[in-house]
Amino acid sequence: MKDLDGTLDTLENARFNYLYVKAIARLGKDSIFTDSELVSIVMLYHKFVLANGSRAKYMTILQLTMLMELLFEIVDRDNIATIVYRIAHTPGTRNSDFFPDKHVHLDAFVRLFTIYFTRDLQMKMEFAFSIYDKTDSKQLNGEEVGSFVSKFFENEDEDEAIELRLDMKEMLFQKFDLDKDTNIQEEEYYEVVRRQPMLLECFGRVFPPNPRMEVLALCANVMSWFDDSPNPRIITKSDGKGVV
Repeated sequence: MKDLDGTLDTLENARFNYLYVKAIARLGKDSIFTDSELVSIVMLYHKFVLANGSRAKYMTILQLTMLMELLFEIVDRDNIATIVYRIAHTPGTRNSDFFPDKHVHLDAFVRLFTIYFTRDLQMKMEFAFSIYDKTDSKQLNGEEVGSFVSKFFENEDEDEAIELRLDMKEMLFQKFDLDKDTNIQEEEYYEVVRRQPMLLECFGRVFPPNPRMEVLALCANVMSWFDDSPNPRIITKSDGKGVV
């Protein structure tokens, strides 16, 4: 990998190779990305690290939070905080100078891109539910669902908004609470979303909207995102058939 980025001098390109060549080879073994796409994603991570100074080794939590708000257009601060927490705490062996409450590891950064770019519906469902299920209880209760819908209809008259939110909460439970035990179980969410994938983010945005995904694909050189143009965000079942 020689002179990968024209904005970096020869010495910095060589440093990039030294720092990441082994990680790229390891991550590439089971990656959804092509070799060139993976290198570009790692280069993007490297540039975030460079912005933190010559001695920095990691991207920061603050940088990922700003990325969520400014590039990914995820506006719910609670969801952003949970997404960043889940990503920063991606399992794996870490050096002693890594702290998940401060840093974002390269593996975690690549995992985020994998989740956003994958067409694996199960992976997307599991990640989305983990964002909604902030307590790791494997279910959503009435209070939690009420918290989600409280952010809907914000531009409506307040009295009307309250009524609309109550109706929305009731509708969501009718849709997802299949066993009528007043909780929405993880598997119930999966079952409903498999039938109707458009409900993937019904409790709040977790994934960037499609125009933002196109910008992200261009920034990270993930050209495979456009393979299904003009419908690049087709999510597939395990049998390969499109469901969205």
